[in-house]
Amino acid sequence: MDSIKRAVKKLQELSLHTGCEDGNIVLQVNPDRTVCQFERGACMEAAFGGRVAEFVTFEPTRATTRLAFLFDADLLKPAHRAAACAIINVIAGFLCISRVRRSCPRECHAACRADLLREIGERRVGGLKIPAPALESFPYRTTGTGDCEVILVSSEGLISQAGCTLMDGPVKDRVLLVGPSTAGVASLENLRHWCPYGKG
Repeated sequence: MDSIKRAVKKLQELSLHTGCEDGNIVLQVNPDRTVCQFERGACMEAAFGGRVAEFVTFEPTRATTRLAFLFDADLLKPAHRAAACAIINVIAGFLCISRVRRSCPRECHAACRADLLREIGERRVGGLKIPAPALESFPYRTTGTGDCEVILVSSEGLISQAGCTLMDGPVKDRVLLVGPSTAGVASLENLRHWCPYGKG
């Protein structure tokens, strides 16, 4: 069972008898939203109980669904995994498990990158599905993930097969999930996460 499926299982346990599993969740795409600098794709938004959370992906879904539909889903396709993460994000935000649901404004991007550079220091950094311009800031960057001391994983990296392998493999302690899209899974799975300027 991978990290997304484990997060779904935990949400199933946490939402028992709350009524959350029966409420409608609306998935839509917001083309005007400024997305995190570490993510690329369309901003898929999940709305539930007055809360909105996002997941940035090249496989967005538009639908009205319910949390309960996730509980027995196989989540094999990237589009299904992306929709599951959007739902995880909004429910985790609704239940106050995760504080980050939305990306920061563009004015915060430089400060976020500078803070992350200080956090990583001189360790070798690589990324999984991180846009090339975002990685160019790091002086000690490497290609691939094998020889990295820190592996940045974005939304698309989280839902990829390579992400599943990485997050459950021997280098999982080197993974740093980045951006608001990964916040729900990070919170439920107690994984390292970077999004200091993300909005609630």
